[in-house]
Amino acid sequence: MAIASYKGGVGKTTLASVIASIFSERFNRKVLIIDVDPQSNITEVFIPPREFEKLINISKSHGKVFSLEWIAGAGEPLIYSVTNNLSILPSKPEYIGLAKFLMVPLERIQGLRKDLENKMNMYDYIIFDLPPQMYGLIGPLIKVVDILVTPVTKTSFALSALYYLIRDIRGSPPHENPPFIGAILTRFRKNEAMAIEMYRRRIKRIVEEAYQSLAMKWEFSDILTPTFNSVFYAHPKLADIRALPMDKNDNVRMIRLVRGLLKYSPQILSFVEPLAKELEYRINIALSRK
Repeated sequence: MAIASYKGGVGKTTLASVIASIFSERFNRKVLIIDVDPQSNITEVFIPPREFEKLINISKSHGKVFSLEWIAGAGEPLIYSVTNNLSILPSKPEYIGLAKFLMVPLERIQGLRKDLENKMNMYDYIIFDLPPQMYGLIGPLIKVVDILVTPVTKTSFALSALYYLIRDIRGSPPHENPPFIGAILTRFRKNEAMAIEMYRRRIKRIVEEAYQSLAMKWEFSDILTPTFNSVFYAHPKLADIRALPMDKNDNVRMIRLVRGLLKYSPQILSFVEPLAKELEYRINIALSRK
């Protein structure tokens, strides 16, 4: 599954973080996060700074590589176990300086699919946290996954990003992959019912126009709405997820250390659980139609 948008700042990393946490903690699913963003935001969410330094040393001594090197076919992936059910293939900040040179060869896409099928088949879900379009990695990598989800915020540019994302993904082969299963409204507040309904209508129109421009019809129009029923509402605690790495003395963040063990914030998981249930429902529908 890819959580992607051409626009930055729409909540991709925060959304990926909480979805992975709920799937692993509440739903007892085995989850692997693959951090493909050179900014390494989701890596910082789940890996404390001291642990990250250890991973750098392990990478050097054991010949393991971080996410973008593995994607380029440069070695075996370094996978960090966060909990029994949640693991991450981390990115690293030094990729920022290399981002404009990073390309995924077309012949590597098939190799990535085989790696995911053969080496990572013990996971129920693999979540790609992709960078904004500026890095040029979205198109090739989305074609590796089975499901596409995109967050949309209260900006017209986010709607334009949705339109062009669908156009680009559906317009390049293989045209059937990955199936788009809906947009998730993010950073709305519960008292913004009118704005939420307006954006639902706009997204429906945008999705229809994007598919019509390719002489296609959205394949789930008979059973799903283009926008998730559940909204990823603004929440004061969610603002800390990207900004701060976990800390054993902090009770606010989504994930923290308690007596040496990682614990999730039950308030945040309960807050987002309805969205995670709908996501799994939509995923199952998409996979059943393949």
